[in-house]
Amino acid sequence: MDVKVLGEKLKTLRLKKGFSQDELAESAGVSLRTVQRFENAETIPRGDTVKRLFQIFGMSPDEVLDWSQTEDKGFLLGMNLSGLIFLVFPLLGVVLPLVLWISRKDKIAGVSELGRKLVNFQLTWTLLYYVGVTVYGWSYKYFMLGGNGDISPSSVEGVVWFRMGMVLTIYVIVSVMIAWNTYRINKELSVKYFPKINFLK
Repeated sequence: MDVKVLGEKLKTLRLKKGFSQDELAESAGVSLRTVQRFENAETIPRGDTVKRLFQIFGMSPDEVLDWSQTEDKGFLLGMNLSGLIFLVFPLLGVVLPLVLWISRKDKIAGVSELGRKLVNFQLTWTLLYYVGVTVYGWSYKYFMLGGNGDISPSSVEGVVWFRMGMVLTIYVIVSVMIAWNTYRINKELSVKYFPKINFLK
């Protein structure tokens, strides 16, 4: 929480509405000293104190939180590109963005939205990848061990090509979407990941 930014916003709102510090303190049910220390960024206010002070001006907790976040396009770009680790180890393509999202979602503007969309997208395609690999394994075993023991080279070759095609398709989709959203972040546009299943709301 950026205490200095919140303190400046509180003071601006107070003066705009014509409140004295004493009047604001009385309306919010806090001490005058609390208001003074908050506006001068001398202390880190408790969450309920922040809520009570800003509610006087009709501000929601989400609006207040937006004020306390800093802008950091570099972090957003890095977080988005972290999804490319999927190409090395698919599960890490979910874990790394998830860790970055959780660690900065309340501190940097845009991280909450990006994190939710990126993790849902990565999780969707990671599950598809592992389902596809499992189906490939079953198919390969069926053609190698099934029937009367005769192995049809064309059948085995078809299964191998299926796996290669599946993996390549998934890698291309993930790479293209990450590259496209890197461009969108750089242009300060909202991110759009699809297709995906919204596991996390």
